[in-house]
Amino acid sequence: MAKPPTIHDVAGALGMHKSTVSLALSGKGNLSVATRERVLLMARELGYEPNPLAQRLANGINNNLICLISGVLDVGLGTEKILLIQEQLSERAYEVPIYTCAERAGDGGESQAAEIKQLCRQRPRAIICAAQMLNPIVFQELEAYQSEGGIVISYDIAVPLECDQVIFDREDNAYQGARYLIEQGHRRIGIGMSNSPRQTLTTMTAPQNFRLQGFQRALDEFKVPMRREWFFQNPTYERGGAAMAQQFLQLKKRPTGLCIVNDYVALAFMVEMMRAGVKVPQEVSIIGHDNQPIASYCPVPLTSISQPVEKIASAVVELLLQRLDNSAAPPRTIIIKGELVQRQSVANCAV
Repeated sequence: MAKPPTIHDVAGALGMHKSTVSLALSGKGNLSVATRERVLLMARELGYEPNPLAQRLANGINNNLICLISGVLDVGLGTEKILLIQEQLSERAYEVPIYTCAERAGDGGESQAAEIKQLCRQRPRAIICAAQMLNPIVFQELEAYQSEGGIVISYDIAVPLECDQVIFDREDNAYQGARYLIEQGHRRIGIGMSNSPRQTLTTMTAPQNFRLQGFQRALDEFKVPMRREWFFQNPTYERGGAAMAQQFLQLKKRPTGLCIVNDYVALAFMVEMMRAGVKVPQEVSIIGHDNQPIASYCPVPLTSISQPVEKIASAVVELLLQRLDNSAAPPRTIIIKGELVQRQSVANCAV
């Protein structure tokens, strides 16, 4: 297979120096219109296409490349947020590739940092990072990128970097859920959260810590005790909900109300309760998190606290556009809270 033509081939065919051809292709320099047209014509005839990476390196950070990075792509709202951000920026004629850089077990984030370092070498105009599953050492690479004029926008959780940030208040979501159950008369309240292979009961990721803190804050505020056996942690989505149901059914004394992080976990738990003859919400009330579309279509429509993904994505894009216009402005932080959406999965409970 023939190799694709290079800029050297274009220069050789015209008897010009490579630098002259480069200036003609980039539109720079004081070349005559006739010379520029000769170069462009020959490039088309040979089928030459400039290397986009080489162009970016030559032009510095003044380009339309905006990179989106994440430590993981899930089947839920994490991916939905990334795609919404990509869509909004693509509509504004930016090139917006998505990069995932999962952390390898036991390497202390070195693999993630190496991938981010390689990405920064492409010299994109800005990097948007979904911070939830990124190791803190990644931000050392992003800080170096910033020092060279790059722009970083972070979202989801707070990061150790002086940059614009959009933070989703997970603590407040969990607080709202627990408080609502308490206000409905529940005093035996549990919480169900998802884990991952890199997560244990004693070393949870920051987002899970925030949720647990918010849940605990509501209980403390109303002097409601928290029992260890009513803290459930299982795999994500439907499989996690089914596992949680089995643990719940084995309890001698069960909570009357549950805050379950992720509506799909809550759906699977609810279905397993109904199969076991446990009535929802009469015998166990359930509050989900995120208010995904499935919440309205559960066997018992699910009360849930929203995660406003469109609002989060729009805030990220707006911060980026403002930063592109004014790179010298102080870093800004936007905190976004969810709202409780009442449906039929919570019953009043006599104190």
